[in-house]
Amino acid sequence: MAAGVVGGGGLAARVVGTLLLGGMFAHAAELEHEALHHLGFRSRRANTIAGVALGTPMLIAYSAYRAAHLRHHRDLGTPRNREFFDYGDQHGNQHGADAGGGAVLVRGWAWVVRLSMAAHYARFVRDLWLALRGADLPGESPATSRRIRRDLRIIFGVFVVLTAASVAFGRALVVWEWLVPLVLVAGPVHALVELPEHYRCQTLDPDPFANTRTIRSNRLMAWFTNGNNFHVEHHLMPNLPIGRLGLLHAEVRDRLVHYHPGYLHFLRTLLRPRSGADRA
Repeated sequence: MAAGVVGGGGLAARVVGTLLLGGMFAHAAELEHEALHHLGFRSRRANTIAGVALGTPMLIAYSAYRAAHLRHHRDLGTPRNREFFDYGDQHGNQHGADAGGGAVLVRGWAWVVRLSMAAHYARFVRDLWLALRGADLPGESPATSRRIRRDLRIIFGVFVVLTAASVAFGRALVVWEWLVPLVLVAGPVHALVELPEHYRCQTLDPDPFANTRTIRSNRLMAWFTNGNNFHVEHHLMPNLPIGRLGLLHAEVRDRLVHYHPGYLHFLRTLLRPRSGADRA
């Protein structure tokens, strides 16, 4: 339905359709996160199939995301920690909130880099080129590289089919119903969803209560982020089914260091001077 709205109608219909598709793409990435922990289905194969499909709209190679994300769980709290999505000033540590002058422009550019997800798209192009050449991916084992190549080739295949359909029907389907919603909506939304997880937390402290943030939020946002708001709880028990994170939250809430009652509340705190904790 959203694709039909984007493909036809006036400007208002196109804007609404773009927002709906972009929101769907971003939500799919949150569902992919559940699949990569093998929590979506009992079968590993089913989780893989679902994960590949869910990651395709945002150009996320499931196996690459899974390998990097599991390392993130292992290494968070150490200098080795790296995340799949590179946002530049990853955890808000490069530029102090009280810096002035040219630092304001630097921070502004850092937000452009983060919300555009430019590094993610650049990495996708690089990895796709390696996959089409049959090369291994940097830092990955041959077995993992084979799985990543498979996922990247599937995404490329979908892109080729949609491009062919665009030519056949005389409509820029691949542009208006994929690339535009991806770049203008899904990318920025996904970056904002991931922003609170560890931003301005003590990421070199191995304690999840110190290096991770939880946001209580409302039912709509908890659904849209697929439980990602309970992020401390997820790092405490990564294999706990997403639907049970709220129960764990009730047990650990009094111990949370970085906690907010909603996403808007968290965003407002970014305008305030930095402190060691931001419990609301």
